[in-house]
Amino acid sequence: MSTIVCAISGQAAQEPVFSPKTKHVYEKGLIEKQIETTGKCPVTKEELTKDDLVSIKGNTAIRPRPATAASIPGMLTLLQSEWDALMSETFELKSQLDTGRKQLSHALYQHDAACRVIARLIRERDMVKAQNQKLQEELSSAPLSGAIREDADTGITPEILQKMKELADSLSKTRKQKHFPDLNPLTELKKFKCVGTHPIHKSTEPGILCVDVHKTEQHRVVTGGVDTQVVLFDSEKGGLVQKLTGHAKKVTSVCLHPTKDVVVSGSSDASAKVWTCTGPEWTAACAGDESSLGEELNQYTCAHTVRKHQAEVTEISIHPLGDYFLTTALDKSWAMHDLHVGRCVKHLRGLETSYPCMKWHPDGMILAAGTQGHAVDVWDIKEQKVVATLTGHQGSVEALSFSGNGYYLATGSKDGTVKLWDLRKPLNIQTLQLESPVNTVAFDTTGQYLSVGAEVVQIYNFASKSSLTEAVTLKDHGDAVMGVCFSQHARSLATVSMDRTLKIFRA
Repeated sequence: MSTIVCAISGQAAQEPVFSPKTKHVYEKGLIEKQIETTGKCPVTKEELTKDDLVSIKGNTAIRPRPATAASIPGMLTLLQSEWDALMSETFELKSQLDTGRKQLSHALYQHDAACRVIARLIRERDMVKAQNQKLQEELSSAPLSGAIREDADTGITPEILQKMKELADSLSKTRKQKHFPDLNPLTELKKFKCVGTHPIHKSTEPGILCVDVHKTEQHRVVTGGVDTQVVLFDSEKGGLVQKLTGHAKKVTSVCLHPTKDVVVSGSSDASAKVWTCTGPEWTAACAGDESSLGEELNQYTCAHTVRKHQAEVTEISIHPLGDYFLTTALDKSWAMHDLHVGRCVKHLRGLETSYPCMKWHPDGMILAAGTQGHAVDVWDIKEQKVVATLTGHQGSVEALSFSGNGYYLATGSKDGTVKLWDLRKPLNIQTLQLESPVNTVAFDTTGQYLSVGAEVVQIYNFASKSSLTEAVTLKDHGDAVMGVCFSQHARSLATVSMDRTLKIFRA
């Protein structure tokens, strides 16, 4: 039987089929693909379907061997060709590998060089930032006239002392009164309940560290937190007024000026800031909705930044004159500054210990400072030296507060005690023992009530001229209480805690 040849390929068909319509024989696989593609016979161009194909039964054709594989010399020639092709491919692969290695080595060298350049640039950037910070410190302390050296203090001049003395004489006639008809009575104080809980600081940074309430407008509240923000809050409307940002680390102390729209804050970034108001009034957002704080409400801006300290600023206190404020820090120094120009008046360095707290006496002529050495130093502002040291605490003194009449000083310590001192003697006349370290103490403006913040808030009342008794305990906070402050006439109490909340208590 002769070999059946495919009309398409011209080769012997392995699976031949015949079309009666075209009278041609095809390889089945080839013609089916052609039908699927064009539907026509590629030879005669006639319409063709798979149904027009008829399989041919017969012996399967065996494809003949090529001549080169039919003999030993031919097979050796094929093997030689395969070997040559393999060697050629191996050579190309080795060449590509060598090129890849060179490129990788060059890339690694460039990466290493880039890292060294980046490291050098980072060092230079840090040096420039340090120099810039130093220049800012010098500029912030520079006198307006330029007549005094940039690092020099102006000093507490006789004119400043005279103004302080005149104020002290005028205040002494009124602050020693014994009757306060507008003072919230003890019966109402014992009814104090939490009327508002406000998480006004960032929830990602735990803790509010300090609080102050305006001396005459009790709805004005300011707080400072671990989130580096100073927050102004309206306690009557329950709304934010403004968030002041600018400190680089946690805010440790805040003060509201009693007569001006000014806020002073101290921070762990070793700076103090004076914020002044450019708007007409204290305006609260609606119901504490932070999203409603618009540009028109951002009235407070930073007027001065004081950088006289080298460590955390622990306390801010405004002098009764209202023209000066005090800063003390963990660098064993304290300083007095001009509130209006932000310039340091007097900076006392090299103290024996650091002061976690320091405040002006109500008459403005002496200072009291709690030390890390378990004592309380009393400074005379005229002589600028310690005139008395009160000892008795067994731990660092973290908080203190003068009574309104100036006779008494309350101090709180990490040893869990609050001591009441009679400054006229001076003598410790009472010790209150608490169950946890004391973080804050605060008299009301009359000096009749004392609030203490530790794990809970406790309010004490002067039962006699020299004895405090507990009036009420407030256990609403879920963590350590860091700040307490009475409003005018002790009508309300603002407290802040490490539980991130500001709470307002009223009867």
